[in-house]
Amino acid sequence: MAGELLPNLHDEIIIKILQLIGEQSFYYLGDFLRAGKRGYELVHEPSVLKICDVTEMVSFCSSQISNHGRFRVFFRKCLNAGNTRAICYDGLQAATILGLEESIKILEPNVPKHPLSTFAQVIFKVCLGRDKEASQVFQLFAAHHADLRSEEVLDLGRSMQYLMPHFYAPWLNTYAEYLILLCFKTLKNKDMSGCMAERSSPSRV
Repeated sequence: MAGELLPNLHDEIIIKILQLIGEQSFYYLGDFLRAGKRGYELVHEPSVLKICDVTEMVSFCSSQISNHGRFRVFFRKCLNAGNTRAICYDGLQAATILGLEESIKILEPNVPKHPLSTFAQVIFKVCLGRDKEASQVFQLFAAHHADLRSEEVLDLGRSMQYLMPHFYAPWLNTYAEYLILLCFKTLKNKDMSGCMAERSSPSRV
């Protein structure tokens, strides 16, 4: 479609098509971006940016959403549109660069509706010694997503272990890898009976 004009369809129809395609991956929107001014503008509709899947922006050998990343500009547009995944990844990246306090603030709009954001916020609050707040968020997680003893919780832990090393701090140091080890070591060694509401063993998170 590169260099071609979009079909003579109403904007609403094309936007719906873009939403369906973007939900699969933002990468599929590339041809529409190159299909003239109209295509570029429709891809940048907030309703499209808000729901497109930006996961592939962070699933390379290193994240491409940092200040000098390949997809930084488009990622910021998704972030400004309120894209839930973008907020989550921005929060996780902030943990490796700006610190856990800033990460918790960034993740807040996603809590409790987004499971990984909610789970990550709990872990970061525990690492900071804010057990009472962590307990409250854990209860929200259990109410909105899954039992704390479920396989879903383990899957979220694995997701964090996979994602965090992608968000390298400046100069590509390995602080992200150290951080995720610290987070899970904290959960394993800390008395989490309050946070877990006596519903799950902390060693399994």
